[in-house]
Amino acid sequence: MDRKRLGEMLLEAGIIDERQLDQALKVQRETGEKLGQILIRLGYITANTLLEFLSKQHGTQGIDPFKEVVDDEAVNSISEACARKYRAVPIRFKTEGKTKKLVVAMADPSDLEAIDVIRFMSDSTVEPVFVMEEHIDWFLNYCYNKQLSSD
Repeated sequence: MDRKRLGEMLLEAGIIDERQLDQALKVQRETGEKLGQILIRLGYITANTLLEFLSKQHGTQGIDPFKEVVDDEAVNSISEACARKYRAVPIRFKTEGKTKKLVVAMADPSDLEAIDVIRFMSDSTVEPVFVMEEHIDWFLNYCYNKQLSSD
C-alpha cells in the first residue's frame, strides 16, 4: 500500500482529518518516514488504532508498516516462552514522565495475570494494546524469529 493511499483510507474512515493528513504528508516529504509512523509520532493516531485499521483492511499483510516500531530491547525483555504462554508480544518501550512503559500487544488486554507476569519479568509498567487474536502468532514469529509465519 502506498503512503498516500494509506492517508486517504484513514481520512475516508474518519480516523484522521484533512489538516492532519496534509501535515503528515508534508513531514513525510521532508523526512522520507513512513506515513503511519509520522501519524503516530504526531499524535494523530495510536499505534494500536493503526494496527487495528490495517488488520481489518488487509489481514496480516496490513501489519507490515507496524512492524517497524517493534523494538528488540522490548522483545528481549521477556522470554519467548512467556510471550507464547500468555499470548502477549512486547513491542517497544516508551517513556511518560519518569515512567518507562513496556507496550505489549495482546488479544486480551484485560488479562491481569499476563500483565502481572510481564511486569515482573520486564521490571516495567505494562501498557497493553489490542491485537486481533489471529495475529498474535504472526507477531510472535516476527518478533522472536524475525520472519513471517507461513501458517
